Amino acid sequence: MATALTAQLAQIRAKTTNSLDLKAQKKAHSQSLLFDPPVAATQDFDTIYQVCCEGYQELCQLDSRFNSFARNIFSEQSKQEDRTQMTAEQNQELDVVLEKFLGLVGGRLLLKPAIKAVEWLVRRFRIHEYNLICFTLTFLPYHTTTMFPALLSILPRTAPPALKFLNPYISPPASPPRHTIVYSTTHNKPFLAALNAYVLKVSKLGHHHRTLLSFWATVITEAVATMLDHSRSARPKVQRQNEEDMMLSLLPTLNEGLSLRKVSDLTVGCYMILTVLSNKISLDDKVLTAMMEAVTSGWAHDTMHAGLICLSVLAQRRQTIVLPKRVLMAVMAIKRLDDDLLTLSKEYSVDRLALGLVLGITDGIGNIHSHDQLSLVRALIEGRLMNDAFIEIAINCILSVAHDMSLQLNQELDVQGHMADLILRLADSQQVGQLVHDAIRDTKVDLAHLEMKLQTVISTNRNASSAVIEDVEMKELDQLPTLESFEAVVARIPSRTAYEISFLSHSDSFIFASLSHALRLATSSSTNLRIFSNLPVLRRSLAMTEPLFLSFFIRVWCGNSTPRARVAAIDTVSEYFREEKLMSDVQILLPYLIHALADASAKVRCAATDLVLVLAPMYARSDVKDRKQSNRTILGEEHIYGQGKETKEVSWLSWDEMATLIEKLIVPSLEECSLDKDYISRRLSDALIGTEKTNGVKSTHKEFRTSLRAALLTTLSSHVINTPLYAVKLRLLPMLNLVEKAGNVSRTKALLPLLSQITSQSQKELEEICSREHIDILKLLNVVVGIVSPGDREGLHLLQSIIENRNLSVSMSLTTVVLQHIQQIWSSIKADLQSSLAKSLLDLAVADSDGEQSKVRESEALDTLRRLTLSGTILSTYLETLPVLSADSQDRPSASKRRRTSQSQAKASHTSDRQSIAEITQKITVVLELIEASKAERHPRLLKGLFDVIADLQRSKIQSDIELGYPLVLALGSSLAIVDKLTASSSQDLDRSAIRANTLIDCVRTTTNPQVQHAALLLVSSLASVTPELILHSVMPVFTFMASSIMCEDDEYSAYVVKRTMESVIPRLVESLHQQKGDPIAGASELLLSFVGAFEHIPSHRRLMLFHSLADKLGPNEYLFILLALLVDKYPSNKRVVQFATELTDLYPVTTQLHTLLKYLEMVLDHSRPKPTFSEKILIRGDSRPIEGTTINLLPLISQILVGERLSSVNTKALLQDGVDPILIRSLFQKIVERTFVLSEQYKHHKKLNIACSQILDAALSLLLMPDFISTIRILLQRSDEIIQCQILMSFDQRLNSDKTDSLAAEDACLAFLPQLTSIIEGSTNGPLQHTALSCVDRIIERFGKKNHPAVTIAAAVICSNHCLGATGEGLNVMALLCLATIVETLGEAFIPIIPQALPKAFDHLAASIEENHEDERLHNAVYSFIYAFLLYVPWMLTGAHLERLLKASHESANAEMGEICDQNRNDTLRLVAKHVDLKEELLALDRTWASAMTEGPKAIKEQLEVLRLTIEGQPKSSIMKQASALSGLLLKAFDLRRIQLCPRTEDSYEDLEVEEFEEATSEVALKMIFKLNDTTFKPLFMRILDWATTVSAKEDQSARIYRQITCFGFLHTFFDTLKSIVTSYASFILESAVQILSNVSVKDDDSKVLWKRVNLTLQKAFEHDQDDFWQTPSHFDSISSPLLSQLRYALHLPMTSEVIPAIVELAVAADSPNHHKEMNAAILKYMRSDNPAIRLAAVQCEAALTDRLGEEWLALLAEMLPFISELQEDDDEGVEQETQRWIEKIEGILGESLNPMLQ
Repeated sequence: MATALTAQLAQIRAKTTNSLDLKAQKKAHSQSLLFDPPVAATQDFDTIYQVCCEGYQELCQLDSRFNSFARNIFSEQSKQEDRTQMTAEQNQELDVVLEKFLGLVGGRLLLKPAIKAVEWLVRRFRIHEYNLICFTLTFLPYHTTTMFPALLSILPRTAPPALKFLNPYISPPASPPRHTIVYSTTHNKPFLAALNAYVLKVSKLGHHHRTLLSFWATVITEAVATMLDHSRSARPKVQRQNEEDMMLSLLPTLNEGLSLRKVSDLTVGCYMILTVLSNKISLDDKVLTAMMEAVTSGWAHDTMHAGLICLSVLAQRRQTIVLPKRVLMAVMAIKRLDDDLLTLSKEYSVDRLALGLVLGITDGIGNIHSHDQLSLVRALIEGRLMNDAFIEIAINCILSVAHDMSLQLNQELDVQGHMADLILRLADSQQVGQLVHDAIRDTKVDLAHLEMKLQTVISTNRNASSAVIEDVEMKELDQLPTLESFEAVVARIPSRTAYEISFLSHSDSFIFASLSHALRLATSSSTNLRIFSNLPVLRRSLAMTEPLFLSFFIRVWCGNSTPRARVAAIDTVSEYFREEKLMSDVQILLPYLIHALADASAKVRCAATDLVLVLAPMYARSDVKDRKQSNRTILGEEHIYGQGKETKEVSWLSWDEMATLIEKLIVPSLEECSLDKDYISRRLSDALIGTEKTNGVKSTHKEFRTSLRAALLTTLSSHVINTPLYAVKLRLLPMLNLVEKAGNVSRTKALLPLLSQITSQSQKELEEICSREHIDILKLLNVVVGIVSPGDREGLHLLQSIIENRNLSVSMSLTTVVLQHIQQIWSSIKADLQSSLAKSLLDLAVADSDGEQSKVRESEALDTLRRLTLSGTILSTYLETLPVLSADSQDRPSASKRRRTSQSQAKASHTSDRQSIAEITQKITVVLELIEASKAERHPRLLKGLFDVIADLQRSKIQSDIELGYPLVLALGSSLAIVDKLTASSSQDLDRSAIRANTLIDCVRTTTNPQVQHAALLLVSSLASVTPELILHSVMPVFTFMASSIMCEDDEYSAYVVKRTMESVIPRLVESLHQQKGDPIAGASELLLSFVGAFEHIPSHRRLMLFHSLADKLGPNEYLFILLALLVDKYPSNKRVVQFATELTDLYPVTTQLHTLLKYLEMVLDHSRPKPTFSEKILIRGDSRPIEGTTINLLPLISQILVGERLSSVNTKALLQDGVDPILIRSLFQKIVERTFVLSEQYKHHKKLNIACSQILDAALSLLLMPDFISTIRILLQRSDEIIQCQILMSFDQRLNSDKTDSLAAEDACLAFLPQLTSIIEGSTNGPLQHTALSCVDRIIERFGKKNHPAVTIAAAVICSNHCLGATGEGLNVMALLCLATIVETLGEAFIPIIPQALPKAFDHLAASIEENHEDERLHNAVYSFIYAFLLYVPWMLTGAHLERLLKASHESANAEMGEICDQNRNDTLRLVAKHVDLKEELLALDRTWASAMTEGPKAIKEQLEVLRLTIEGQPKSSIMKQASALSGLLLKAFDLRRIQLCPRTEDSYEDLEVEEFEEATSEVALKMIFKLNDTTFKPLFMRILDWATTVSAKEDQSARIYRQITCFGFLHTFFDTLKSIVTSYASFILESAVQILSNVSVKDDDSKVLWKRVNLTLQKAFEHDQDDFWQTPSHFDSISSPLLSQLRYALHLPMTSEVIPAIVELAVAADSPNHHKEMNAAILKYMRSDNPAIRLAAVQCEAALTDRLGEEWLALLAEMLPFISELQEDDDEGVEQETQRWIEKIEGILGESLNPMLQ
């Protein structure tokens, strides 16, 4: 428990900002991008705001987008904002604004104003802590600049996972290299995700900048490449999985990036990533196609070049060369695409992309809109952007497309001509001509046919033409292919035909093909065209008596000829009528003229306009002189469409009607028709409808008579029906379909024979017709089926017959079109016809026929049904006619009724041999799906039929064991929708007789399908709201089932079903229980037991919500206690159940909880009685379940609830605010306490139950307000035994500790309670009870003691008595001492009368706590806590013997080594001694206890010295100067430690290292004192120290003097090194001693060596810091130079380089005189001729050091050195010789010249 609490506190501490931690606040405030921490720490927010706001204002001038931030983060109010005081929502809102600003300012971070602005965000809003990732990513693109280390210096020392790569660079701050960032992007997924998210977010806001996007693109691209390299594996499956994971992680970023079209740099970066992915991963074509489409969908003008590069790479990786349609269209939209690709081809491979473009353009030749596309093809091929193989493929494709293309392709652009031009130009090209000729030569295309179609000559030999020019006599000339001439073709045409009557006849023509070919050849010449029109076979002279001549040209201009041929045909007819007189009525031209006026080619429409203008005067009534003219014969009236019925069925107009149409309909529209091919369609439909307005504007055309409109519709319809040209049908039918009726003529009636004709034709026949005439079969069928209008019964019956046709004779496409047409007109069809059609559609949909076409028909029919809006009548009919599935059909409608409803279902009473169960199920399913799609709630009358279906399905499932879950779900769902709609509308239309509750319950209980269960339960819940009397009698099994199944599900929908069922059923069930005579508790228990039994199986995250809803619906005040009891009783060993029950109870108000607890307690009491009254209905009793066992299980829940969150926070003020009666609350608490007390008394001899009761009592008492609490425990203390008294007082102690609310009533009650507590302390012999009472006294005094000192003083006297502080109980003593510490703090000086009783006993306890082998840490720390408080509040009372006793005890404590905590408490107390005790008293005590400290060991003496240091630091100079003598005495005792411990050495002596550490500390303390003394005061003390060092008693030997001198010179070394030149003059006092020591050193004595070393180091520091020429004085120099230089003679025994030589060098520097230098040099040179090589070596090293330090100044003596150097170069000792050489090199380096000439 303690460990968990510690962990929780650590988490809270880590996440909480301590507003009282001033040091942490100052450190946080000093973090800055602009200023050093010391400077930043001194700045207030006003200063910072002024500096930063200047930068922000400059930014606003640069970019107006920054202005919006002046209202929030840069407002004056922002200076007062503190994020630590904001709520989480406020911080989130602030984060949004801050991150927007960072994204916007990111592009300007190299500007000083930007850094100033960001500085404000750092200092005020601490974005480097709260917005760490966004802040760092904003600066990361500038990681190579000097600003980035500044950013790192303010980041937290430990970065989050996404930024963990920065950890090595944070301390000390250093810019991370680029490879580190790339590595982190590769391996750190959080960083990759954060970087991508940041870039996308900034880009979406429009705050992107080139630096960020360039950085992102390069880093991500390199990282992706590396990741793909790492993903490779020897196992293909592993590699594929790695690559797929990689793609899935990058695709969201790429999709979003490519969608931001305006962010060009981001788009280019995405292109780079796609390029890397395609190169590194083996992707299939689908993925590469999607990538290409993504590239082209998002590119803009400035990213197209990069996009083309990416496309070229992706195209190279695709197996398929042909480009996707979207990609092709996007690429084709690029201007000067050929130039771009030519440029790219120099650096990238674009051959597959170029070939894809060529193939795409040529394959889509039918949709070409400009000849520029063919020019692009030529440029791509001639530019050699592809290899030879690809060029050959392109040429073959061009030839194949040209061969197969239709002549009707976009005649306006003359596609055939441009294709011919393309092929010829490529053949003549210098670059690819030979390749083109090779391809033409090897092609399988019929070149003759191709040449004829393109009307050109294609050579297979590139050199043929040039050969003819150069040498006309070449033999190859005869071999050139030639185009067949017009004359040759005409010559083959017979001069007459015996079989041709009309070229519009339905019989095949034998000469039409030859004639049309000749006409195409004749179009190039008007002469040839006249020759052709006069051919005998056309019988031009008989054109007014027979239709042969005109019908030929009609068929040409209405066929699939070229625009040129069609124009020629019309022009020929126009020319004929210009030359010949109109002898017959040529109204046969009318439908075909309308067809020509709607032609796609403008040239054809203009030619038709001319023909109309030629005919118009001939039909003008003003020109009619003879009325007989109106009776002219109609040309072709008898055989225009052949001699069969087709011609006879044609309806004709009168001459006047024809003239009127030409004059008033066609001629006024000619100009518009020539410009708009659709105009004639609109004009004709308006004329037939008879409207005077078009689109709301009054028409300029006059309305025709009804008879004329009817005649025109009849005539055109008859021609459309009988013409053999389906292209004419296709063009005229859309015009006529716009007309519903003209006069008394219905469009459908007039054109229905055409639909019958089409119906009689098979799919193959229709496809052949459409292929022959180059028309789309679906377009044709659409306009034909469009003939039928929704109001025409005959037409609809024909459509129905098409649907019902089962022999597949009807075209498959026709059926599809019919179904689509029915969808379009459905809403306008009458109800009876709808029902008939719906029946046919359903029959077709569920026919279940064999064959692929049949399956397609059924699927389309079903799809059509789903799209239709079906009425309630239709749906009801569907339900009534459904076949019975189960053997028992008593619940379904009788067979006779179904027979009356539908004859087709008359024999469907039971499942017959002809109809399998699967077929019936399918039909039921389809009907139910249609009902569901039709919004069943709109049709309440379907409810009965639905329940019949549910019953039938359920019975069939039971009988046949077939899974019928899906149809059941549909039926239940539709029923639920109907019931819900009736419930919402409060309608009374519900047919209660239709509801079958037993059927629903069976659905719930017997099915294993969860969907069925859900639907059935929802329906039960809805019915419970509407008709509870039908449901509640059988609802209990539902809850039993729910508990074992649906409640255990973990999905959201199951939870919703359970919740809704409970909300609807349980309230009605409870109401029913109360209305019945039975016991509600028993009924509720039975219900709740179902839920409790499922507790463990219910998903944990849903339990609380579920049981909360359950309790709410039952009524928490009445039944919550039952639920809690059942839970605990059912799962006694499950601790989670108790926790859950507590959480559940805590959801309710205080009064509800208390009522529940009271009832719960009463139930437990009732259960313990011999004859329980109501608990036996809830809890089970028996031999296997003893009463005590059940009670033990039940009681812990009460205490858990009492300490719950809501109850533990209750108080009177809160209750009053919530509108709760405080009296009621107190009453409930009192009853709970009383019941608990009764239970406790009942089980006082049962340990576990007694403990449980005590816990309840404790928890209940802790909830009372303090005055009520104390009043209650006063009574309980009088009535209880000592064990319960102890528990009561512990509860009171905890309450005092946790309840921090201070009120006057609580204060008075607690202080008044003190006497009773002290009486317990005095009168009781029970240690735990006394301890608890003393703890309560401590807390009362701590909180309220200052308000009543007399009461506290009385309590203190009791505590200091022998009953408490003087008692032998260990724990009681500790508590008493802690309580006394609190009393001292409370009373202050008023504690003085108690000191004589308290202090001696405290010291006695301290002594006892540190006795050897009986150490007591708790008692030790308690004493020091008391003394600490004593020193804090009455320190002047601790003097004399008490202080000495404290110090000695502290020495013993230090030696006892009782642990770190004890040491900390002791040291804290000693620091207060140094701070608060009188200086004189303290020094006397320290002096008197010094020996004791030394005896107890190094730790004690160290603490003693620490007290002295703190004392010196804490006292003013005046006090130190007054006590200088006493302080010096103490220091001398401290300095004498070495002598005392080491002279002589014993087993107890300190280690040398300990002595040295102590001497260093003593020297520091001495310096602390010296700093507070003047020279007058210090000099005598200094002399005293020197005298002390040289004076020893007669009894002591010479070693005692050496030990003191070692200590003294150690102090002097620190003295001269610290105070430097200030004390150089003090060196005169130590010269004599130093010379004596140097002169008398004993090389065999270790102590003498140590002294010698310290003297040399001290002299070195004295020489080093001489700034007053002290050592230049001859008396001083002469005194020390010789003894110091003479130390070189000890080179064999003593270290020279570390002690002597540095001292000599520093002396030479300090002396700074040529004479002194000469004297020193001479002395050193003497040692160079010593017999001892070590001395010679030392002398050379000394000269080298002097040369190195003094340089040219020392080399002034070089002349004296040269002889010695020369000798040393040949020294016998190799070491001397080498050192001499190094010395020579130093000299040469300083002089800049060689010494060899001088040495020679």
